[in-house]
Amino acid sequence: MNVNARLTTLLHALRCPVCAGEALAFEGEFEGVRRTGTLSCRQCSARYPLQDGIADFLPTGHPALTLAQLTGQWKLTATVYERLWRTRALSLLSGEAFPPAREIGLLLDALEPTFAEDGLWLDAACSTGYYGRPIAKRLLEQGRTASLVIGIDLSLAMLEEARAYANREGVAEAMLWLRADMSALPLAEATVRGIACGGSLNEYRDALAVLKEGRRVLQPEVGRYFVMNQLDPPLIVRAALSSMGGLTFFTRPRLDALFEAAGLHKVTAADYGKLAITVLKA
Repeated sequence: MNVNARLTTLLHALRCPVCAGEALAFEGEFEGVRRTGTLSCRQCSARYPLQDGIADFLPTGHPALTLAQLTGQWKLTATVYERLWRTRALSLLSGEAFPPAREIGLLLDALEPTFAEDGLWLDAACSTGYYGRPIAKRLLEQGRTASLVIGIDLSLAMLEEARAYANREGVAEAMLWLRADMSALPLAEATVRGIACGGSLNEYRDALAVLKEGRRVLQPEVGRYFVMNQLDPPLIVRAALSSMGGLTFFTRPRLDALFEAAGLHKVTAADYGKLAITVLKA
C-alpha cells in the first residue's frame, strides 16, 4: 500500500523529457527498495529504464560536461566525495565551525513548512544524497507514506553511491534516483514541495536555466528551495578554479539578481564567510 502510494506520487509528477508528455506508465517491480522496470511515455513511446532504484532519463547520453562535472562521473570521486570533502566543506568555506549537524539542521528547518503533507522533494544535483537522505529520514519519521525524495544527478557513479548510503541508513524506501539534466527536469510544473541544492550552483554550465527549471516545478507559496553555494573567492583563486574546473562564482548581489531573474523570491538569506545559504520560494 505504501509503495503503491509512492509510485503514484512519482507517476503524477514525471514528465517525458523528449515530448514533455505527462502520461508516463511503469512496468516492473516497485516494492520496498527493489525497484526495477521501465518508465514509458504514452504520448511518444520513449522508454526510460529503472534499475535497482535508479531511473535513466539520459539513455542516449548526457550533455557536454565541464571539467568539474566530468570529475563527478568518476567512481573514485563518488567514493571519497562525502568521506573526505563534504563533511568538512562548510567549515572551510565559512572560516568557522560548521559541522554537518548544523548544516542539516538549517536545511530541515527551512523545509519544515513543506512536510505538512505528502508529496515530492528534490535533491538537486544530489551527488551522494547528502541532503536527500535527511529529508527522507524526516518524512519516514513523520509517517509520510506517499512521499518520495528524488535525487537527480548526471553521474551514475554518484547515484550508485547515494543509493548505497540510503540503504545503509534505512531511508531508501522513501527515495528514488534519476540520472537526468537539471536544466531539463523530467518533472511536471508545480509538482515539487521542496528543493535542496548543496553546492552545485557553482558547477552548473547555465545556473539561470537550472534555477528557472526549479521555479517551474516548485509548488507556489508552500514550496521552498534551499540553496547552499560558495561566494566569490579572491580574484587569483577564482581565475584558477574557473579555468581548471569550469566553475562559476557569485557575489551576493549577483546571486540575488540571479534568483530574481529566475522568478524566485528570498525567504531568508545568510552569508558565513564565503558560504551563502539562501531559502527561496516561487
